[in-house]
Amino acid sequence: MIPKEVLLREKERYELPLHITKRELKQLKKSYPVQKIIGFQEMQNIYIDLNYKVLIPRYETEEVILECYKYINNNSKVLDLGCGSGFIGLAIKKNIDCFVTLVDKSLQAIKQTKKNAQINKLNVDIIKSDWFKKVSGKFDLIVSNPPYLNKKLISNKSLRYEPKLALFAKDSGFFSYKQILKNVKKYLKKDGILIFEIDPFISKKLQKIYPKVVIKKDINGKDRIAILKFNQI
Repeated sequence: MIPKEVLLREKERYELPLHITKRELKQLKKSYPVQKIIGFQEMQNIYIDLNYKVLIPRYETEEVILECYKYINNNSKVLDLGCGSGFIGLAIKKNIDCFVTLVDKSLQAIKQTKKNAQINKLNVDIIKSDWFKKVSGKFDLIVSNPPYLNKKLISNKSLRYEPKLALFAKDSGFFSYKQILKNVKKYLKKDGILIFEIDPFISKKLQKIYPKVVIKKDINGKDRIAILKFNQI
C-alpha cells in the first residue's frame, strides 16, 4: 500500500483530519513510520503514546496479548519483560486488572511506559532492569517480546527510526531468548507459563531445544507465539 494511503487510513481510524501536511509528506518520503508521524496508537483499549524512542507496537503483538489472557485472572502476577512502550503489560492490566510488573533496561522505554501508564490511569510496577537483575518474586505469567531480528537479513528503511536495542540480537536473533531462558525458572511459579513473541527462525530453534513448546501462528500464518510451561523449561 502507498505510504500516503496508509497514513490517511490511520488518520481515518482515529478520526483525525484527513489531510497530509508538508512536514508529514517529508517524513513519508524518508520512510518515517506512520505511527510515529501520528504520535500514538490505540489497541486493546489502551492509548499508546509513542513520543519516546521505543519500538512501535505491531498488530502481531496484539495476538500475543490475546493469548496471554487465556492463562490469567484478577489474582495473577504478570511480568512483562522488555516492555518497550508498555503495550503488552498495560493491555493486560487494563483488560484483566491483575498484578503487573513491567521491566526494561532502556531509560527511554521506562519513561514511555510510565507516561503510558499515567495516560491510561493504570497502577503497575515499572522497573529499570537488564532482564531479571532487579526483579524479585515469582510470577504466574512471564511474557516477552525481546529483540529477535537478524541485522544481516533486514533492509526495511523505516526501522532506522526505531531503537536497534529493541530490534536486533546476536546469534541470528536468538541471544535474548537464551538470556531469558537461562534464568526464567527462578521467577516463574511451578504452574506458571512463559510466552514469547517469535518469528519462524526462533520457532525452529525453540522446537529443537524444547520439543514440547507450543507454537501458534499469527493471522498471516507465520509462527508468532511460543508457549512453555514451567516443567517444560
